[in-house]
Amino acid sequence: MRRGSAVAIGIVVGTLILSTAVPAQAAVRLRQYKGQTSQAHNISFFVARTDAGRFIKEIEFNVDLTCDDQTTQRVGVGYGLQVPITDGAFSIDEVDQGAALHVAGDLGRLQGQGTLSWAFPAFTPDEQVQLCTTGDLTWEVEFRRIIQRAKVDAPAGHVVRAA
Repeated sequence: MRRGSAVAIGIVVGTLILSTAVPAQAAVRLRQYKGQTSQAHNISFFVARTDAGRFIKEIEFNVDLTCDDQTTQRVGVGYGLQVPITDGAFSIDEVDQGAALHVAGDLGRLQGQGTLSWAFPAFTPDEQVQLCTTGDLTWEVEFRRIIQRAKVDAPAGHVVRAA
């Protein structure tokens, strides 16, 4: 009887260990590249690799925007993406009713450089719509580290926060 109980407990414990273990594909290894834009603000790229090659999974940046009425805003922006990197080069053109992002450049093994512009509509104090934009910026980044992130299947999109 004791042997049967010990086997049953072993099976239960083994099942619990296996069911709580995180599968290897549940974590994603990302290469982080970090640097500055021509506005002297931070920019970061998070790059993943699959059998199909490297791709940009996330981009984060802080920018100053100037609006049509000459007011300025400083914001932080983050986009979740799946943009392929081909022979080191990539191009992002994400345009929707809320914002327009254009990023192009090269990301090598240890560094990268390129261009960036971001724009969105905003209201004036008298509720007229105006365009707020960064204008054409340049950026340079360097490889910083490899990080592990939990795999999350979320739709691509962007987040804006005050910087």
